[in-house]
Amino acid sequence: MSDCATSMLGFETTPLEVEVAFDGGRITSDGGLLWLAKTDEELGVCEAFSECVPEWRGASVSHSLLALVRQRVYQIACGYEDQNDSDTLTLRKDPLLKLVVGLLPESGRDLASQPTIWRLENVPSARDRARLARALGEVYVRERGAKAACPRRYCSTWTLPTIPPTPSRKAAPTTATIASVCTIPCSSSTARPTS
Repeated sequence: MSDCATSMLGFETTPLEVEVAFDGGRITSDGGLLWLAKTDEELGVCEAFSECVPEWRGASVSHSLLALVRQRVYQIACGYEDQNDSDTLTLRKDPLLKLVVGLLPESGRDLASQPTIWRLENVPSARDRARLARALGEVYVRERGAKAACPRRYCSTWTLPTIPPTPSRKAAPTTATIASVCTIPCSSSTARPTS
């Protein structure tokens, strides 16, 4: 422990000599990622999303679209919702995050940086975002239909448009909520049996 900033700690309450080490090596605090990745693998949410994102990159690609989508979704799930979190070296080298994205924990390349994640989030057009919403709805209907079928599914969305201040109103910009409802029909194979 010569490179440790903390001196050795002694415990006088025990007759045995106890040594405390603070050099845990490469560890992660996000153990729930294994469960999340397994669930995503079964549901196929990230895979469905990656099929809706247009390819914007040239010939030299370091990460697949699926790996980028997984990285972003898993980072958000772990509380790293800011894109700048992708630039911290600890997160880009996190062994468990690399593993669930599909890279080798120790010898695999680092995860994508903040500029790449920014492009991933900003390249989809309005049409692509509608495809993403439809893909999520289809995953929901597929999974829900396997458990308990219904004739139709309803989902509500809310958007928060900003109302800019006018010359006569010098207050800060306000937001208004607009609600919309969409209907997603179930397939006929999920209809309830009649008895």
